[in-house]
Order: sequence, then structure tokens, then C-alpha cells
Amino acid sequence: MSLSLFAAETLVLDYLNGRVMPDAPHRAFVLAVETRLVNGLEPLFDETLCAEIDKEATAPAIWSSESILRAVLEHRADLRMASRRMRTLRSA
Repeated sequence: MSLSLFAAETLVLDYLNGRVMPDAPHRAFVLAVETRLVNGLEPLFDETLCAEIDKEATAPAIWSSESILRAVLEHRADLRMASRRMRTLRSA
């Protein structure tokens, strides 16, 4: 995998932010971003490309590892915040 293709893949995954899409459109979007990246075209994600990606992207299935990990991390953050509040109340 070339560096530009790796960068494009990373940028598309970052834009998706956990959402998923079928392989064919995903590859097409990665290639579109790579072409813009290699040719120095800006912005890499214009309104049209973002709208097309958003149209194809869906939330991951609730049982997917990404969804489970996100839920666990959110729950952990909630528990930490509750723990800090309890310590603050105890010390007051």
C-alpha cells in the first residue's frame, strides 16, 4: 500500500468516525481522496464528497466490536466522573 493510499484510507476512516459502508463505495471514496491528495487539490473533502459518504455510511451494528468498545469507554468515563464526584462530596 502506497503512503498516499494509506493516508487516504486513514482520512476516510477518520471522517466515518466509526460508521461503516460496503467495500465498493469505501474503496471508491478512498481512491477519490487519494487522487485529491496526490494532485494537491483542496479541500480533500468537499461538500459533495461528504454528502456522498454520509449517504452511504451507516452506524455499525450494535453487536460490532466498535460499538461494544465505544459503549464500554463511555461507561468507563461515566463511572470515573461519578467516582470523582463522590470523592469531592466526601472531602467537603
